[in-house]
Amino acid sequence: MRLVDVTRENWLRVVLLTTNKDNRHTLDEEFVASNAYSIVESFFEESWTIKAIEHEGNMIGFAMYGIPENGSFHEIRRFMIDRRFQGHGYGKLALALIVEDMQEQFGCEEIYLSTDPLNTKGKYVYESFGFVSTGQMLDDEELYVLR
Repeated sequence: MRLVDVTRENWLRVVLLTTNKDNRHTLDEEFVASNAYSIVESFFEESWTIKAIEHEGNMIGFAMYGIPENGSFHEIRRFMIDRRFQGHGYGKLALALIVEDMQEQFGCEEIYLSTDPLNTKGKYVYESFGFVSTGQMLDDEELYVLR
């Protein structure tokens, strides 16, 4: 598994990944904004790093991370594994790559992420990786931190 840049050659494959059970592509996917929205956002808020997640030649996910323009902490803003590849342990492996890249890029000691309170699968992955709930809400999502 590896993180790869989103490029002219692969952007469409990244945009067509989805978490929606019906395989329909929408701006608001199940528990996460669409990859298309995130890619556009990264062009206007240049503090974000965007990466596709590739495994054995398959595009399986997407991540966007960095420091919000008006923020003071390192954050995984978007993270998704396509619905076809969920349930195989790829989320935890991909998180390890993202955290490693963030530590190399930013030297961060804490990484935050937030998720919908109903995202039980996501919360399981985050908690099993070592993220802990802060007990706070951020934009109607539970805030987690990895120290």
